[in-house]
Amino acid sequence: MVNVKEIEARVPRNPEEFCIKPYDVISDAELKELRNIEKSAIHVVLPNGDDVYATAKDAIKKCYDEQTLIDGKNIYLYEESSPEFTQRGFIIGVSLEDYGMGKVKIHEKTREKPLKDRIQHIESTNSHTGLVWLVYKKNEQVKSLMNEIQKSKTMFNFDKYGYKHKVWKLTINEQDQVKRLFTEFDLYVADGHHRVASAYEYYKNHPNNTEAKYVMTYCASNDEIRILPYNRIIRKLNVPEPEFIDKLSHNFEVTKTDQKSPGKGEIMMRLTNDWYILKPKNVPQDVVGKLDVSILQNQILSPVLGIEDPRVDPNIFFEGGILSNVDLEKYVTEKGNAIVFFMHPTAMTEIEEVADAKLDMPPKSTWFDPKVLTGLVFHKLD
Repeated sequence: MVNVKEIEARVPRNPEEFCIKPYDVISDAELKELRNIEKSAIHVVLPNGDDVYATAKDAIKKCYDEQTLIDGKNIYLYEESSPEFTQRGFIIGVSLEDYGMGKVKIHEKTREKPLKDRIQHIESTNSHTGLVWLVYKKNEQVKSLMNEIQKSKTMFNFDKYGYKHKVWKLTINEQDQVKRLFTEFDLYVADGHHRVASAYEYYKNHPNNTEAKYVMTYCASNDEIRILPYNRIIRKLNVPEPEFIDKLSHNFEVTKTDQKSPGKGEIMMRLTNDWYILKPKNVPQDVVGKLDVSILQNQILSPVLGIEDPRVDPNIFFEGGILSNVDLEKYVTEKGNAIVFFMHPTAMTEIEEVADAKLDMPPKSTWFDPKVLTGLVFHKLD
């Protein structure tokens, strides 16, 4: 259903030093440290200075002249692994014409400011520098092909951020097999809605640029990904705790708990002294409304706490990843916040249902982990 192809690739001379996390999950402290590393992709991806786009343009030129190698048109297999978890996917070009026709399915809207930023970044660098994470439904032929590819010698093999990163370059025959198999797939955007949307806008502005017709992606099977909870933390409570619990009891069964984590259809809540389990009395049946994150937003955050737009309200922030109830309760007991909402992770099947229905999930519904590295491959557009 979706056309895929090789990308015009530039690969780093020293990937362990060069590669970084995706730009949108780098903390201020990490950013400061990375900018002290001369041969880091950070200078291209999150440039510093008065004119960041001019800086990015200079940085990509230096990068292509000194820090990367021309690798021709290729497709790659990329694996991240730890003792606990392994994920694999192809680094491959995906048709932006097909994206524009809705064949690459999305589950959230983009916002104007970050979208304009990424469009200008592509204009300045003439490159796709970050991977758009796409997911397809499990396919045994693809798994068998991956297993065969992994019997060959790796192009990259190094440790970073607690994971082993391996990359294989596909042969011409393997590339042809991938392209044939992918014509049968639906593809879903897991992470990187702004990256793919900005690539699409660049493509429309440069219709004669052959490379710009395809966006650089990481395509993974839906059974080889891990989604972790994206938890909500409330800075201040607008009423006393007993009154707040009473308000919640209208729509939820509220009970104290010693559970370690919430199950599907449950929300764990930490107040000053105790953890609680919240079970909704009424669950909507529509594909968006029935999500745990939607129930929290529509039945607690908005009507009880007055948080209408969690993306901009200063009374809420988010923490995703591998966090236990002990880690999370410290946001209340040690850091002075009022509430922690500990979420059950959204399932990939739920994302696919929302995307198939052409609807949008609430903000911050998913935390994919581990994040795929930026800098393993840059896609040069001219």
